[in-house]
Amino acid sequence: MSAIGRRINLGLVVFVVLSMVGTGGTTVLYQDSASELRSQNQELRQENAELRGNLDDTRSELESTQTRVDELQEQLETRSEDVDQVATNLNQTESQLNATESQLAETRQSLRQSEGRVDELEGTVDDLRDERDTLEDEVDDLETTIGDLEADNEELEDERNELEEQVSDLQDDIDSLESRIDTLESEINELENQNEALRDDIETICNRMETPDPTCEDY
Repeated sequence: MSAIGRRINLGLVVFVVLSMVGTGGTTVLYQDSASELRSQNQELRQENAELRGNLDDTRSELESTQTRVDELQEQLETRSEDVDQVATNLNQTESQLNATESQLAETRQSLRQSEGRVDELEGTVDDLRDERDTLEDEVDDLETTIGDLEADNEELEDERNELEEQVSDLQDDIDSLESRIDTLESEINELENQNEALRDDIETICNRMETPDPTCEDY
């Protein structure tokens, strides 16, 4: 609007001046006015170019701003969805909290019962400790008895070793006797074989005799 106003004012001034100076000065004045108009026109073109540049920058900024607005709108929608999700999670958490409180009450009841059970078990532990002490005394007595028995066992071991030596000696005697018996049995078998052969010879002789000898009656 300021550039258009300057153009109108400048034309009006030129018209008034031309009317005042006449034809002679019109040419000079026209040349000056044309030069000034060209200068102003150049300035206006430059200003217009600057305004167009500013307009382009403004449009770019507007587009960037619109893009940012769209992004913010999407983020707002996302935040709204997040808020809804948080509200849902909060409701679930409240339900879980109620369930947890119920479980806590049950746990406290169980704890009281467990404490009563602990008291009973502690009494049982005391009884078992007394029984353990009694058993330890019995173990001590048994260990003493075992010590005595081990001493007796050592004496019996010595006696057993002596008896084993005697048994070994007797076994040697038995082995010698068995060897002697084997020898005698061999001799007896040989003598029996010889006697059997002699009986056969006597029987043969008796059978050959016309008048048997009285000795042959036994064969």
